[in-house]
Amino acid sequence: MRETQQGRRFIVIDDYLSAEHFAAAQDLMERTAFTLRESVISTEDGPAFRSRGVRFGPDLGATNVGVQAHVYEELARTVREYSDFYGESGTDWDKITLAFWKYPAGSRLGWHNDAGLGRQGEFILFLHDRWRPSWGGELKLIDEDPEPVAADETADSDLVLRMEARIERTKTSPVAIVPKPNRLVMVKADTVHTIGRVDHTAGDTLRRSLTGFVSKSPARTRTRASALESLSAMLTTN
Repeated sequence: MRETQQGRRFIVIDDYLSAEHFAAAQDLMERTAFTLRESVISTEDGPAFRSRGVRFGPDLGATNVGVQAHVYEELARTVREYSDFYGESGTDWDKITLAFWKYPAGSRLGWHNDAGLGRQGEFILFLHDRWRPSWGGELKLIDEDPEPVAADETADSDLVLRMEARIERTKTSPVAIVPKPNRLVMVKADTVHTIGRVDHTAGDTLRRSLTGFVSKSPARTRTRASALESLSAMLTTN
């Protein structure tokens, strides 16, 4: 495990798991059921496969799985250790939600920022055996702190167009992070980012990842609208 890159809003750790535990995480993913889902960001993205979610409570114990997998425990420990990045457990966040994702050739995830819903940040662990840089699928992000919402931004209901407008106003170019196997990427909430389209030359090779959100639970009282918002957010990840 070695930290290889850090920006204002992201950290990259390579060789995150040992060879044994990386293989175990891949095996867990292979034994997990998936559902094909259309993107909630843009109809131009194409579908991807998502697993059932796993949730960790304040004590970092998985609350809805029968077997405690090492990869879940290791990620929960890493989130707690990086308190300067995610905040303090119990104070700034009290839950971690995880799901496996598989992106086939031709799919992407449009520009978005995963803001709100008590989120402090997210992480992505890449679990494919091999990935050629020419296959695309990069995690691209704007490494700048969020700017105040522009006066005309809320008038446009298209999330991708709103994010693209933010990009046009930035002073830097996007950072492109190749989905290298056994690479963990940690990202702060409200960071504008996208998953580049997986190139057709990837063939049957899927972009495989375990993605999680680090969040603070909302108040107990919830409206139907907030419940629908949470459901939409759960379906949007990397």
